[in-house]
Amino acid sequence: MSKNRILKTGLVLAIASVSVHGHAATRQAGLEACAEAMVNGLAESQGAPMVLNLDPESTPGTRKLSSRDVFHLDAYDPDSDEVIARTDCVVDSRAKVIRLIEVPLDGPEARIRATTLN
Repeated sequence: MSKNRILKTGLVLAIASVSVHGHAATRQAGLEACAEAMVNGLAESQGAPMVLNLDPESTPGTRKLSSRDVFHLDAYDPDSDEVIARTDCVVDSRAKVIRLIEVPLDGPEARIRATTLN
C-alpha cells in the first residue's frame, strides 16, 4: 500500500453494554479511539502511515459509554472499496481501547456482526 493511502472506515455499529458511569466518555469518543487503534495497527503491519477517514454515516450518537462497549469496524481501500480489514474493538467507559479482535476478511461485515448475537 502507498504511504499516502487513506482508509475509509465503513459502516460502524455498536452493541450497547450495561450501565453508564458518571465520568463516562461518549460513544463518539469510543468510536474514534477504536478507529484510530485499528488504523495504527494497519499502518504498523503495512510499514506505512495511513490516514483515517470515518464514513460520515458512522455516527454512534452522544450517549455515554458503558463499562464495556463493542464497536464493529470494517476498513475499505478508498480506491477499490475493497475490504482490507475487519476488527471488533472493546472500549471501557473512558474510551480506552481494551482489546482489538481481528475478524477474517471473509467474515460478516460490520453491520451484520453488530446485529448478530453470538
